[in-house]
Amino acid sequence: MHKKLWNKDYILMLQGSAVSAIGDILYSVAIGYWVYEKTGSSTLMGIMSSISMFMTMFVMPFSGTVIDKCDRKGIIVGMDALRGVIMLAVGGLAFADRLSVPVVLTAAFLASACAVFFNPAVSTLMIDIIPHDDMVRGQSVSSGVSTLLNLVGKALSGTLVAFFGVPLIIAINGASYLFSAFTELFITVPKTKQQGEQVTVKGVLKDFGIAVREIMHDRFLKLFVPCALILNLLGAGPMALMLPFVLEKGFTVDMYGYLMSVETAASLICVCLLGVIKLKPRHRYYALSIGFLSSGFFYIAAYLAENYAALCTLLFLGNFANTLGNSIFNASLMLALPEENRGGILSFVMAASTGGSALSAVLFGILCDIFPVYLVFTAGNVLTILPMVYLCLHKNMREFILNN
Repeated sequence: MHKKLWNKDYILMLQGSAVSAIGDILYSVAIGYWVYEKTGSSTLMGIMSSISMFMTMFVMPFSGTVIDKCDRKGIIVGMDALRGVIMLAVGGLAFADRLSVPVVLTAAFLASACAVFFNPAVSTLMIDIIPHDDMVRGQSVSSGVSTLLNLVGKALSGTLVAFFGVPLIIAINGASYLFSAFTELFITVPKTKQQGEQVTVKGVLKDFGIAVREIMHDRFLKLFVPCALILNLLGAGPMALMLPFVLEKGFTVDMYGYLMSVETAASLICVCLLGVIKLKPRHRYYALSIGFLSSGFFYIAAYLAENYAALCTLLFLGNFANTLGNSIFNASLMLALPEENRGGILSFVMAASTGGSALSAVLFGILCDIFPVYLVFTAGNVLTILPMVYLCLHKNMREFILNN
């Protein structure tokens, strides 16, 4: 591949994802605050957060094989446009004071159904439009742009929700999706090897079986998939329940927004550094291992902290380290996937990872209604230490990073 990193398609995909990302951040804070204020239930918040993840877990392994055969541009534009319409409808109900928990859950279900087709289509497209020797830098820049907007959105989210109200924030999210869909119309999307083949239930199941067999026969992937499920099950729950955690500590909603912006700033700084610095394979492996292993200890210390400044500092360090490990691993994974069945395999891997997060959100939500939130968060991260050590020190992980 001889094209430059900053080509037209890459820039359009970046700005389209970025605009909808900031709308999503504002919406997630607004709707989470609305649900918690109406119900006061951590379990319900966990269920709401897990809907999209369960959809990913059960549907995405099959959606990837559909994407391999269909026009990815049509999927990307169509799913963004549909989500825009859904969010505008929810915003209209909120303006009319007719919004209810069942409506919010239904909207989350429909939007997540769009996401299970949109996300794999974008992931496989990014592999085609980023030069392969610039994959880490390209992925880091992409993450950095979204993270920068997330930083601004999260820092201002509490204030914006209080000032503008939940209905307007939801409407802004819908408008951001429609804008992204319009700009994505101008992206040139290469055809896949299977594009144009007829999509049938039998064919989808066959491709799903092929993806599963390839994962089971690949000594790297059969290590990563169960580890991803276990690690996310044990450690991902706090992401969905950070608001109850912050309120339990005696802090305000505004302080919650600032805390989220601190976490986002950590990710932004990390991906910016990776976007500038080109690491050698050996250095990538060491950076990945240090990042993954140290993040757990930073998170544990953060959940036990009582001082707000200490909490912010420790979550900053934990998120920086976690982003470092994930960015390097994801870039290597993208390059290692075979082109002919890339969507199916990538979707299965994403489903395993997200499935663990979905189960974690529900489990943590139930436990946090029974025990103090900080103790549940701490116990979960303590349990991640051993499987994380096993994964990072495994010879297959080292070989995988060195060769990709």
